[in-house]
Parts: sequence; C-alpha cells; structure tokens
Amino acid sequence: MDTTPPRDPQGDTLNPEGAALAAELSDLESELLERYRRLLVDQHNPLGIDQEAWTTCRQQAQHVLAECMHSLRHGTQPLLSRQLLQKTRRLGGARISQGIAPVHSVRAGALLFQVVMEALSDAVVRHPGAAHQLMKALMSLQTAITRRLEEGAGGFDLFLLDVVRDAEQQGRHGMAREIHDRIGSVSSLALRQLELYELTQGLTPAADARLSSLKQAILETLYTTRDIVTELRTRTNTTRSLQLALQAFVSAMALDEPAVEIRVADAQDLLPRSLGDDLFLMLRECLRNALAHAAATRVVIEVHVTGEGVRATVQDDGIGFSPGQAAGNGLASLTERARLLGGRVTIDSAPGKGTTVALTVPVDEDDEDDKENHGEQYGNGRPAAGR
Repeated sequence: MDTTPPRDPQGDTLNPEGAALAAELSDLESELLERYRRLLVDQHNPLGIDQEAWTTCRQQAQHVLAECMHSLRHGTQPLLSRQLLQKTRRLGGARISQGIAPVHSVRAGALLFQVVMEALSDAVVRHPGAAHQLMKALMSLQTAITRRLEEGAGGFDLFLLDVVRDAEQQGRHGMAREIHDRIGSVSSLALRQLELYELTQGLTPAADARLSSLKQAILETLYTTRDIVTELRTRTNTTRSLQLALQAFVSAMALDEPAVEIRVADAQDLLPRSLGDDLFLMLRECLRNALAHAAATRVVIEVHVTGEGVRATVQDDGIGFSPGQAAGNGLASLTERARLLGGRVTIDSAPGKGTTVALTVPVDEDDEDDKENHGEQYGNGRPAAGR
C-alpha cells in the first residue's frame, strides 16, 4: 500500500484533511462571493454598491480565499509578492480618491471573515476529519484580511504623501515659470538686441572684445537659467517629501512627549520614489511602535541614502524590550516588507536600555534607470544659443 503523502501539481506535500476543506471552499467560491456582495449592499457599503469598487473588492476577496485554501492544503501561510502588496496599497489610495473612507474597507473585511467562517464551519460538519484544521483556517483567513487592511491603510497615508508631493511640485513649477519668464525672457531679448546691433553695425566678434564678452555673459545666463528651470521641473525630491510626510505623521499624533527628531540625508537625490514610499511606511511603523510602547522622552529618525542603498535607524531612549520574545504583527510586517525589498531589519534593545531599529535596503537599479530616463525625456542638455 502506498503511504506517500499526496502532492499538488507543483510537487508540494498536501494535508489530506485540509485539502478536503480547501476543495469544499473552492467549490463554494462563486456562491460565497455573491453572498458577500449582497451583505455589503444590505449594509449600504459602497464597496458592494459601486460596480467599479466591487470589481476590485471581489478580486481582493478572491486573493483572501486563495490564501486560505493554500494554508489548508499546505499548513503554511503563503508569502505575498511585492507586486501584490503594492497593488493592494495603490487600491487603498484609489478608494480614498473616490471618496470611499477606510472604515468601509474595515467593515468589508469583517464581513468577509464572517461569510467564510460560516462556510468553513458548515464544511467541517461534512468532513469530520478536518475539524482540527478549522482553527488554522480561521487564523489564516484573519491574517490574509489583516494584511490587506494594513496595506490599504498604507495606501491612505501614501495618498496624503502624494498630496504633499503635488503641492511641492506645483511650487517648483511656479518658481520655474517665474525664472523662465523674468530672467530667461529678458536675457533672450538682450541677446537678440545685441545680435541685431552687431548686424546693423557690421561688427564681427573680434571687432570689439567687450561686446564679445557681454554676449558670452548673456549666453551663460541663458544656459544657467534653463538648467535651473529643467532641474525644478524634473526633480522628484523624494527625500524632502519623505521628511515632510514623517513630520506630518508626528504632528498628527499631537503628543507632548517624546520629542521626535527627523533627519534625512540624500545629497545626490538618489532615492527612487517607489522606494521612498516603502521606506515611509516602514519608518512610520517603527515610529508608531516607539510612540505607543516605548515610553520614551526622545526618538531620533535618521536616513542616509548613498549609491549603495539606504540605511535608516529609529532610536528611542524608552523602556526597551527583549527582541527574542517580541512577536507583534508590527515587527513581523516590518521584517516582511524589508525582505521583499531585498533588505533586512535588525533590532538592538534590552529592558531599560531603549531600542534601535536599523533598516538597510538596496536601491533598485531599475528604479535608478527610470529616474535617469525621466530626466532625459525632458532634455537636460544645454540649449542652443539664441533660442
């Protein structure tokens, strides 16, 4: 008799009892999704009422069910890809822009948990051997839903970060227009008049050294002006946005203590925007933990960006803890996010000694290429004389 454990098409070992529950859940998927939407509509939740919102909500529910079924079959929670997390995060921001408040996502998550829990409980009656798998399935379900709610909340914060960026960009563009209109236009007019004077007087550049020097000075002014305008219009200034967003988060907490210092150093503007988004979410989580649990009087955030990558630290003088005994969702989420970026997290802490969380993340070469191409498409070369 063959006692080899069953395997799925990818060759992974299956849990027989869990696989039976997963198969039941798979057969019920369409029915569960229909019931889920009806309940959303009954509760006047826009995620069920609005067709566009429901389409994305349905996709998220399908992902949750798929994770739950994977956990039942294999006994482990599947690892999410960075792309899927970013998609969920963007969805959170999109819902805010559509006027759908985060509370509707929280209520929808609770409703989905209820619908799937009832289905699993009924299925266990038909598969008595899988009864001990029910708790694991419910924990997996809760984890899958919580992951998406966390990323959605991150999307809300990044939506606010985009507002800061847009305001800053509009300011830079306004400055660029002023420089172009006031300095660039006057310099161009002076150059035209000088060229006209040379033409009418029949002069050559060698005829008057002072005239030639004046013309060269005006050309240099034009070159410098247009370089400045190009820089203002194309620079992303991700690091300044990162610092502003962290400061806004601290201000929103409205705490008298601890004192929070934020220092972001990126002299060469090497931080890509997408990495800046992830870094903001990770530092915000570290800061939130420090403000909520450390009982600190001072918290210092330092970020250094070089060609090799990003190193960030969040240090507090609080009560500290034993890292080996900490198993909170915040630290787990932080570690997972860093891993997806190819980085790592280290925690140095002890009771009564404060805490230092260090993040190291490489700068993605593809992101750097995108930044360079972004600059090239606007033309960073010097303009031709007299244009």
